[in-house]
Amino acid sequence: MFNAIVIGGTGATGRRIIEQLLAHEKCKTVTAIGRRRTVEGEGHDKLNDVLVDSMSDLSSTASLWMNNDVFFNCIGTTRAKAGGAKQFVEIELGISREAAKMASMAKIHHASLISASGANHESWAVDWLHPLLYAKTMGQKEQTVLSEFSFNRVSIFKPGMLIRMMNEPEWYDGITEKLGIGLRVDILAAAMINDAERRSVDDSFDSPSIFTGNSVIKNTLGK
Repeated sequence: MFNAIVIGGTGATGRRIIEQLLAHEKCKTVTAIGRRRTVEGEGHDKLNDVLVDSMSDLSSTASLWMNNDVFFNCIGTTRAKAGGAKQFVEIELGISREAAKMASMAKIHHASLISASGANHESWAVDWLHPLLYAKTMGQKEQTVLSEFSFNRVSIFKPGMLIRMMNEPEWYDGITEKLGIGLRVDILAAAMINDAERRSVDDSFDSPSIFTGNSVIKNTLGK
């Protein structure tokens, strides 16, 4: 049995993680911290849906991080949605760093984080060239759980193209699924939860464990 805490629970993958955690017989409680209420868990007795005014300072939520076994970082945005390069970094890296700090201070054993293929914290980047900025920022995001703060177990999932399964799917989602090059977010969520469940009862897994590419992530579920 395990208790989970999630940030980014209103995003494409985060919504699926919360949905699946609430249905998972081994998960006792789910705490979701964000600026918007999660839809999937509305009214569910296993869910503590915590709304905050800002994710950049989570010190007021310190008590909520205690007694959890796994921290899921599902934060994900784009430069366009964030409103610019500076805002993109503030969300992807700034919020990830703040949440990792809170999780580490609460002595949560396992951190599970969504990154991306090609992430590299040491790569060169400039704000105006987003692919380079994205790769560097995602690499720095990984470092929040790898080196900046301490966890007994770390899992990093680095998918390629994702099929987001939102109400208004992108035009290319159906094509990528048919071609087998896209990974549905519900499969990514299931892989992360399966990994967390196994690590909650078995300390023999390598840490950090890094799952790079859609096929590798699918293979953890035998798909």
